[in-house]
Amino acid sequence: MKFLARLLATGLVISVIIAAFPACTLGQPSYIEGTVTILPKPEEGESPPIAFSACQVMIYETQTGKLSQVVSLDDSGFYRAEVRPGNYVVDLYRMGSIGRAEGMPVVVEAKSGTTMLLDITLDTGRR
Repeated sequence: MKFLARLLATGLVISVIIAAFPACTLGQPSYIEGTVTILPKPEEGESPPIAFSACQVMIYETQTGKLSQVVSLDDSGFYRAEVRPGNYVVDLYRMGSIGRAEGMPVVVEAKSGTTMLLDITLDTGRR
């Protein structure tokens, strides 16, 4: 009975510590965000060479190479992904492999409680 009481008291203390310090035990969320710019920018009345909806940001875990997230772009090319702190490989997927994204893929570090800004430029090569 004494052992059970001690065990319950210890469990309660651990629960209180975890509740009081969640950032220490679980870490704060991190973000990778940015804007994709598609070149050349269309003149007024022209169609863009590729739509933002044809692109996605791919985020891979560096240690395992496993795909962590696929993030769609909004109508202005903005994306945002919540990730755990750590290192990631970020790449840009283009439907039909149109164009080239300079410097991609790239390894980034997401630190606890911060936002990693990563803007991407996609040059379609169409002039």
